[in-house]
Amino acid sequence: MITKKILKVGLGVIIFSFILRAQISTISTAAMSDHGNFDFKEYLNKPRIALTFDDGPHQFFTSEILKVLEREGARATFFVVGKQVKIFPELLQEIARSGNEIGNHTYNHYNLTMLDEAQINFEIKSNEELIKRVTSLTPRFFRPPGGHYNYKVVEAAKDNGEDMALWSIHPRDTDRPQVEYILQKVLNNVEDQSVILLHSGVEQTLEALPQLIRELRKKGYRLVTLSELDGKSS
Repeated sequence: MITKKILKVGLGVIIFSFILRAQISTISTAAMSDHGNFDFKEYLNKPRIALTFDDGPHQFFTSEILKVLEREGARATFFVVGKQVKIFPELLQEIARSGNEIGNHTYNHYNLTMLDEAQINFEIKSNEELIKRVTSLTPRFFRPPGGHYNYKVVEAAKDNGEDMALWSIHPRDTDRPQVEYILQKVLNNVEDQSVILLHSGVEQTLEALPQLIRELRKKGYRLVTLSELDGKSS
């Protein structure tokens, strides 16, 4: 079943479809051990948000992000670029083994609105096929580089069976701001169903991530994949 979600990006309203996938989120044994009287039903009913990481996989950064997610009992969605997957296929396999989700971020990371239909289709399809070859997984979601899209991009994603997923919070981590800026930008704007855009190859993002997860938890949020986020409402 396909559901519709609306994400606010800048001043615009972006409508995109999610494929419903009912899942029960897992949390690490370490995280559970911190709570002797763990209430699983209460945990499942917490408001949910999705962390997403674009532009990987990156040498060093991707593995370190995965370590933080595992240690903190969180999961995320990684929108990967085909030319990076070609260089680091083992890192894509590591993402898949860890239980995190993999999304399609095109093969070359071009601005798709500058391409014709055949080129757009190549960017989406070639990366999808590469992801499948490396992991045996088919990405459910597609994110256009830079959030740039038009009618041709939306139709190409649909033709390839992928739903376009944008974001609602972007702390501009690619500008390499201070860690505190990243934290406050997210924490001051987060709400139930937020989709947070971060990037895999940014040192400040990696530094901020452990505290960000803990502060989001203090606010009562559960960190899940996009498929799990979509499964909350139909």
